[in-house]
Amino acid sequence: MTSPSQPKTQRRLRACITLPSLGLIFPAIMPTAVMTHDTLASNPKYVLSTSQVGISAESVTDEGYPQQHNRMTGGICVADFNSDTYPDIFIPSLGINPNKLYINNQDGTFTEQTQQWGLLETHLGMGTAAADINNDGYMDLYVVSLGAPGLDGTAPGLCKMYLNSGPDEQGNFSFTDIAKTSGVNEVMNIPAGMTPAFGDIDLDGDLDLFVATWMFEGSGNRLFENQYMQTGQPTFIDITDASMSPPQRFDVVRGFTPHIVDITGDRYPEILLTADFTTSELFVNNGVNESGRATFRTTTNKSNINADHNGMGAAVADFNRDGLLDWYQTNIYVASESRGNTLYMCSQIDNLGDPIFFDQAANRGVQDIAWGWGVVAGDFDNDTDQDLVATNGWPGWPNSPTKLWLNDGNAFFSDLSILSGLQFNINGRGLVSLDHDKDGDLDLIFIDNQGPIRFYRNDLPIEDGFNNYLRVNLDTSTHPCLAPNGFGTKIIATVNGQTQLHATHNNASYLSQSELTTHIGLQLATEVEQLEIQWADGSTTILNNIPANQEITVNAFHPTDVNQDARLNYFDASQLLTAYRTQDPSADFNNDGIIEFQDVLDFIDAINNACH
Repeated sequence: MTSPSQPKTQRRLRACITLPSLGLIFPAIMPTAVMTHDTLASNPKYVLSTSQVGISAESVTDEGYPQQHNRMTGGICVADFNSDTYPDIFIPSLGINPNKLYINNQDGTFTEQTQQWGLLETHLGMGTAAADINNDGYMDLYVVSLGAPGLDGTAPGLCKMYLNSGPDEQGNFSFTDIAKTSGVNEVMNIPAGMTPAFGDIDLDGDLDLFVATWMFEGSGNRLFENQYMQTGQPTFIDITDASMSPPQRFDVVRGFTPHIVDITGDRYPEILLTADFTTSELFVNNGVNESGRATFRTTTNKSNINADHNGMGAAVADFNRDGLLDWYQTNIYVASESRGNTLYMCSQIDNLGDPIFFDQAANRGVQDIAWGWGVVAGDFDNDTDQDLVATNGWPGWPNSPTKLWLNDGNAFFSDLSILSGLQFNINGRGLVSLDHDKDGDLDLIFIDNQGPIRFYRNDLPIEDGFNNYLRVNLDTSTHPCLAPNGFGTKIIATVNGQTQLHATHNNASYLSQSELTTHIGLQLATEVEQLEIQWADGSTTILNNIPANQEITVNAFHPTDVNQDARLNYFDASQLLTAYRTQDPSADFNNDGIIEFQDVLDFIDAINNACH
């Protein structure tokens, strides 16, 4: 078995950033701005705006769900389905109302276009996630489904994989369900499944799929490997037993919410599975074996993942800005037993490559959310740190208001939900964040089980140098070896001398997925001093002095794509050799400060092993 390794050199790639509002491309070096204020950022200001933005969906669940799934359902997915850089909204059918697809009008409102896109279908939906599974530049959609309403006891094998066809000659988009032919229509041999998550587990450039399931009969919780890079078709094979060690652990895991993200720093993503009844699991990625397949080992006990009694929703972020990703889980709060939500703070990656966590939810103020479900992390007040919003509810359980916990910068939290306009009680399930109107703050959408969808617009004042931000999209379409939309990339932003770590991954909430755009709060800073993009192939892009209050797109280019035309061919070699003969600095391919023939040899090796 081979371990993941860093390349010989971490090449700092030339890059450009795109300013969509102007339709222009500029060099990434910008003039330095000066900060002139010394005041804290404002609190978020949330306003219930569901009807104003054009959403009228309601969560009315069908009694045809097995066991208590009708009480547990209520997912939502945010993604840019028409590739116009604005986030759209998908809400899966819950057995009474059909699927709902809301397309962003780019003016702060949405229009329902479910039928036009071919999604007008009624079924017993659960979790949902979006990703580009065939690397064509358009977001596809996976929906866990337990069958169609009216079936006797529902049926397995009816999950949905909606493939996005892209625009036709008239510019119209549509989806086609390919779940059966792609191999992911069935999670188990019984109707089951909770939250799905996409991620490139083997770093081969396509996105694989993990599906959590709360049912444990038949060894639920499945890992599917995407075969697109091998076959040119988006087909998946179940590699759970071959890749997870020991596979029998899944016999008892009551899975709810998975995250696929690199915790250990070796670029290969781990699987963090938040699960019910003390069955959460942490699977560390070993890298690929001799057959090219990613394998995993469990470090759950060693990593101290042992304090969550009823893990349901989850969020992953670097809450204390120490460069290590932490793992937050919603739970059921039981005061008499002093247990509830868990905040697993990562203290180190040990010499074996295993993460060590300690639960600090109680002493950091985020333990109590009653019966918790969806949760999202984000900088909701743009003050440079990661906050938390969580929803809750269960019939017959003491109800509790929604929580907005603001971070003080050191991962100690205060509940500011009342002051921020989020003082309400619902039977909450799914929860997502997005900047729907591109005004530089994070909005929220809540799914109320048996109630109307709630859209809360954030009116955080971004003016006069306060509450500044930078939003970053990643375009990997010009790099043949990177997964779409920058899955697996880490972004390190230096703001006023302090660094923020952001990981581009599936961004799951309970049954749900938030938008993929990286939101970076700047507080009073008028620029990001340095933006370091650590791509999943080990290469690095450095951008300097990026002005605040804009959304940019950073493009990835393969290290051997010297002329950056998205093709690896003779012209790249010719350009490098010309630079070598003239001793041009661009010939320093291995970035060691010396222009020598070794650069040419390293270039040839990189050409011959483009994706390794």
